[in-house]
Amino acid sequence: MSRQFSAKILLFGEYTVIRGGQALALPYPAFSGEWTTDPIAKVDWNPLIRFLLGHPELEIDVKRLELDVERGGGFRSSIPQGKGLGSSGALVAGLLAAYGPQREWKLSDAHARLAGLEACYHGQSSGVDPLVSWVGKPLLLSGQGGPQIVDMPTETWSQLDRWFLLDSGVARHSAPLVAVFKQKTENPDYKAALEYLEALVGEGIEAYEHLDEAMMGVTMEALSHLQFATFEEMIPPNIRAIWAQGLETREYALKLCGAGGGGFFLGYRLKSCPTGALKF
Repeated sequence: MSRQFSAKILLFGEYTVIRGGQALALPYPAFSGEWTTDPIAKVDWNPLIRFLLGHPELEIDVKRLELDVERGGGFRSSIPQGKGLGSSGALVAGLLAAYGPQREWKLSDAHARLAGLEACYHGQSSGVDPLVSWVGKPLLLSGQGGPQIVDMPTETWSQLDRWFLLDSGVARHSAPLVAVFKQKTENPDYKAALEYLEALVGEGIEAYEHLDEAMMGVTMEALSHLQFATFEEMIPPNIRAIWAQGLETREYALKLCGAGGGGFFLGYRLKSCPTGALKF
């Protein structure tokens, strides 16, 4: 039970994937969790156990889980909750590995099973968050087909130190924001912005894949301007001020990291400044 399951970041494609566009999701091993039989801080696992007892088709060894929990074990995690980094996804990915059927899983089968497990926490789940944690590799998503594992130069990007996370300090609630986005899509005047957004997502994924810092800077700056103007409901007031500062100074560009509204936001350094040079 010692396998670690990382957090995830939706690098590109928030909202556009709902319309059948592309998205790129990455594992984020700076935060992770694992199921353990060692004593950890007390957590009420009864809601999860009741859910699993009501869904025997998910094939989780509930009896063994109950025994481990009674002994003080559970899911030990450093992933911040409610921040958009996939804390529940990592939990259910670990749950399937530790207490599920021990067999080789096809990607599509694991995806479906993980979506069913995460329904305990979200009512309905796309299964993407836990699948990223499960495979531990980048996933290319499209509304037209299932997720695909792709090779991406994530370690090299990390060494370049261009990307950073900014915590808004605000709780996030995705469902109301998704409803706002769907309302926007019904407005014909919004069509051009959506098409531009989808084009920028494609350019961002291409720049990331080819390790093109110049193209990434241009794309991120354009994406930041577009989201700042069209996704105002998804950006808390304290983040809007920092967002505007980045656009004005051209030192960095911010974008949504998932649904927005709170939690973490994603930044890209437009200039090669040291990590500590950006003061928020």
